[in-house]
Amino acid sequence: TMQIANLCLFFVSMTMSDNSGDDSKDKQTTPVPRIDSVTPVASTKWLSLQTLSYTDKEGKSRKWDVATRTTKRSANSADAVVIIPLLRRREHKEGDKMETVLVEQFRPPVGRTTVEFPAGLIDEGESPEDCALRELREETGYVGEKCRVVPKVSRQVCMSPGLTDETVHIVVVEVDLDNPYNHGTPKPDLDEGEYVVVKRVDFNEGLRAVLDDGEGMPIEGLYLFALGLELGSHVTGGGKSDDNGCRIF
Repeated sequence: TMQIANLCLFFVSMTMSDNSGDDSKDKQTTPVPRIDSVTPVASTKWLSLQTLSYTDKEGKSRKWDVATRTTKRSANSADAVVIIPLLRRREHKEGDKMETVLVEQFRPPVGRTTVEFPAGLIDEGESPEDCALRELREETGYVGEKCRVVPKVSRQVCMSPGLTDETVHIVVVEVDLDNPYNHGTPKPDLDEGEYVVVKRVDFNEGLRAVLDDGEGMPIEGLYLFALGLELGSHVTGGGKSDDNGCRIF
């Protein structure tokens, strides 16, 4: 019995030694830069602070602090959606313009009101398309198209990669203004403690105001989107000119 026990211990120790060696070999053969380990530092209900140990492209070991959502399911799944609503009538009439919806809300981390596209966290088991339609309805009251015009979903995009591992999908949603649910001023279905001002604006002029004289601080994605439209109008020959005929932003 003692001999069997010793043989078992020897076998286990050899197996552990072999696995350790394999891990070392794996690290040596894994391309750099790479994440080597993740150490939790502190956590609240919604956020977790972690320290990443990683190897840079020169093979040096380094550390990086990162904030992550406690609701994040995996590194390969997005946390949330950002919705670009396209408001227009199914039966287009002369003079009709495409519109969109922006939301204003107080954001404690920046201590002021921000201007954003509607957005929200993806629930477990929920697709980005379904999340976008749900969040649009809850946050603005508008009902988006799901069958006639399928929402368009982007690949995952990062938000602030120097600070957080949060990723989102950008979802373009058609909103049919001929749909009775979208007549008048639809009523949002906000969560307790959520205070949102919904603004329906002209797709070009309303977004341009974000660059010019909006009171709230625009979120980066909205500002870049508006700036892209502005730059696009200059590239195609539109836009404003100064007194010397030079185009200006």
